[in-house]
Amino acid sequence: MGKKNRIYSKEFKQDAVNYYYSSGKSIKACASDLGISCRVD
Repeated sequence: MGKKNRIYSKEFKQDAVNYYYSSGKSIKACASDLGISCRVD
């Protein structure tokens, strides 16, 4: 079975980017904090 892709709102995506820039953490650490995958396509 494959994994189901999640659909994130524009607001969530923007908040995630803002969190990354303001936190000083790596993308992997931010993704873990937000409970999402750090995979980028």
